[in-house]
Amino acid sequence: MDTKKTIAKRITELRKERGFTQQQVADITNTSRSAYSQYETADRQPSIDTLIKLADLYKCSVDYLIGRY
Repeated sequence: MDTKKTIAKRITELRKERGFTQQQVADITNTSRSAYSQYETADRQPSIDTLIKLADLYKCSVDYLIGRY
C-alpha cells in the first residue's frame, strides 16, 4: 500500500473513533477543511509538521500514521 493511502486510512479511522469532524481536526492542525479532506481521500499528502500534529492529537507515532510501526 502506498504511503498516501495508508495515511488516509489511518487518519480517517482515528478521527471517526474519537468523534471529531474534519473541520475540528483541520482547526487543530491549522489546515483548511478542504486540505484535510484531501488527506483523507489520499489526493494530497500532509506535511511533516501536520503529521506531527496529527500524531500528537491521536497520541500515536508518525511511524504508525505512515505505516512504519
